[in-house]
Amino acid sequence: MSAEQEKAVAFVSRLLANPALKPWTPLQREEQILQFLAANAAQLTPTLSSPAFFPGKPWNQIVPLLYEGLMAEVDKALIPDLDRIIDSTVDFAFVSHFSQQPFGADKVKAQLKEFVHMLVKKPEARRAFTGAHSALVHGAIDKYTDEIWNRKSYIHFELTKVQRLLRLGRAEVNALIETTLLIKPCLQLVATAGSPAPTDQTIGVQNQFAEKVFVVTKKQLSMMPDAVIKSGINSNISFGDNRFIEATARLAAIFSARYRGFQPNVKVDRGAETPDKSWIGIARRNYKFYGFDIKMLDELYSIAAENGW
Repeated sequence: MSAEQEKAVAFVSRLLANPALKPWTPLQREEQILQFLAANAAQLTPTLSSPAFFPGKPWNQIVPLLYEGLMAEVDKALIPDLDRIIDSTVDFAFVSHFSQQPFGADKVKAQLKEFVHMLVKKPEARRAFTGAHSALVHGAIDKYTDEIWNRKSYIHFELTKVQRLLRLGRAEVNALIETTLLIKPCLQLVATAGSPAPTDQTIGVQNQFAEKVFVVTKKQLSMMPDAVIKSGINSNISFGDNRFIEATARLAAIFSARYRGFQPNVKVDRGAETPDKSWIGIARRNYKFYGFDIKMLDELYSIAAENGW
């Protein structure tokens, strides 16, 4: 490691040590620091361009050094956490329902780990992955699917009858949605200057671009069933543009967006709306802009209200 890299790592490490960042996931902490650097560029430049740090360098040369150091430090927590999610949180038994080839779960996990490790080397994919990772860390899917299964209403119908996942149990459908979240940032594999910007908002991905992403992703995830990969890709597509998007993809899009800025254990003031209810309420008013399924939001809003979430 060069002297410049060491200084960059030392600087971002002090920022990461801020106790206020502790409740956030690694990628959320990374975003907070990037926002801090962007907002305070004018104030930070004199210090960081001084002999103690990066003598004489302009801000546009300092930022890449800081970001490289930030990614390296964040990865110390992020990569093991991704591996833990793939190894222990997601049960890949559902894969056998889609594939005629008897791939063992261990091989599927190993290939998915390699794929996700490759994705998070790309800054654009990291931004697109922030909400999905947070949703996985905080068990967003488990939290809601018990209620979805008990109600047997719109979302249950879309999953079991329209998407034809009736032969899968609730736990297997959970795992399919969780895998959709892990694959979701795959658009950034083929990102170009004209590609959609990395975001948790569902976007106007054209069919031709989605097909290109599928071909590239399938080469990396050869053991993953086509239907699962397509669910991951389609979680980036607006429901307003394509009414045939899988229910798993629609749910992944909502939870990824909800959990981008999620903070656990937030104290709710008396008389104030609870966090999930508040966020979903806003999403309902802006569902066309976000590309969400309004009926899914209506049901999730009702679940959040009844459970005080």
